[in-house]
Amino acid sequence: MRLFGYHLRRMTVFFCFLEAMIVGAAFIAVAQIVAPVSIPASGLLYAIEIAAAPIGMLFLSLIAFGAYNIDVMQSPRIVAPRVVAAAVLGGAGLTFFYLIGIGSVLSPVEMIVAELLAVPAIILGRTGLRHLTAVPALSTRALVFGTGRRASDVWAALADDRLGRLAGFVSGSMDGTNQTEAVPKAQIIPRNDRLASIALENSAGQIVIALDEQRGALPTEELLECRMQGIAVHNISTFLERETGQVDLETMRASWLVFDEGFSSGRLTNALKRCLDIAASLGLLIFFAPLMLLTALAVRLDSRGPIFYRQTRIGLGGEPYEIVKFRSMVQDAEQNGKAQWAVKRDPRITRIGAILRKSRLDELPQAFNVLSGEMSFVGPRPERPEFVAQLAEQIPYYNERHRVKPGITGWAQINYPYGASVEDARKKLKYDLYYVKNKSLVFDLLTMLQTVRIILFAEGAR
Repeated sequence: MRLFGYHLRRMTVFFCFLEAMIVGAAFIAVAQIVAPVSIPASGLLYAIEIAAAPIGMLFLSLIAFGAYNIDVMQSPRIVAPRVVAAAVLGGAGLTFFYLIGIGSVLSPVEMIVAELLAVPAIILGRTGLRHLTAVPALSTRALVFGTGRRASDVWAALADDRLGRLAGFVSGSMDGTNQTEAVPKAQIIPRNDRLASIALENSAGQIVIALDEQRGALPTEELLECRMQGIAVHNISTFLERETGQVDLETMRASWLVFDEGFSSGRLTNALKRCLDIAASLGLLIFFAPLMLLTALAVRLDSRGPIFYRQTRIGLGGEPYEIVKFRSMVQDAEQNGKAQWAVKRDPRITRIGAILRKSRLDELPQAFNVLSGEMSFVGPRPERPEFVAQLAEQIPYYNERHRVKPGITGWAQINYPYGASVEDARKKLKYDLYYVKNKSLVFDLLTMLQTVRIILFAEGAR
């Protein structure tokens, strides 16, 4: 499913609905015990009054902690801590609104009891139902047309959910000759029938074209037959983009960039995004003003040099601008004038700087760059001109990330750790291009929510 440019798995939607029912039932049950009311007599409005705020708050908290990411949903080891952390954050939010007279009619103690009922049920539901990817109504399995290197990219990309998402691989030729087999042989299905029949026999609802070389015409008649029978046909780039949240550079072709949907936004969308940028930046500066003052004092006392650090970065359309951050390195960290990647345990980082970089507090002054219009709140991480020139030479389509304003946070920042090499930049570009292609107001809001996880868990900092 695609919602405002954001790809949603049907499994994710199913769990959202299931968990909303669990939370709603828990809060209504506690309300009935504390102050019994006849629900049929009160009607639907009573249930909404009790459950709407808890459902909304916990749902936002689960998103913030990445609880709907595929790696989390597939791992019982990660699920429990994320759900518990989300419950704590959601409970804190509900308590705050209760104290100012907004939100649930239950007291904080009663809300804690309701959460103690809901959280174990959510964890058990996640653990017990995580294999439902085999249910056709919740997941569409793919039959991959090809067995070579490009087909193996599909196998590698779906490492967390291969058996649930893949029906198997079919050779690109009827007799299987002249085909390099780079995928596990156990997953190869003999091509002894037409593609539509093979797909239906293996419960596949879509076919992914993943041929290394197109030696002759595609079996257009067979693929058309698939479409007529309700089986979707996708090229490998579109499939991998949707399944992984990245644009795959290895399989991407210029023609796909030209003809595929995306890479567009209207004036209204841009205006709304600018309003969101201004509101989020002002909110950030106002809310964190006391902390920023303390940070400035700590930077001043910790080491010699200015409080703020200014550096040239590349922005929209490849234009340079000056970024503003709290200084986290010693003064004159690059005495030879040559740009250097930050490394683990970088000796140039000050004692306070290490804390600032872990907590991302050094990024806060960039809100001024957002207010001035040089940056957006959400977008690709801005890079230095020296690195941009180097990376553009070595990585195809690297400059396409400059089609939008750089951001304080972004899709790449919440999905991949700090980049300190050409290979890191290549991997982050996959996420940046996905954002550039699918950007929307909803996508920005979801990215901003998930930034909470990055800050609280100090993920990917260096």
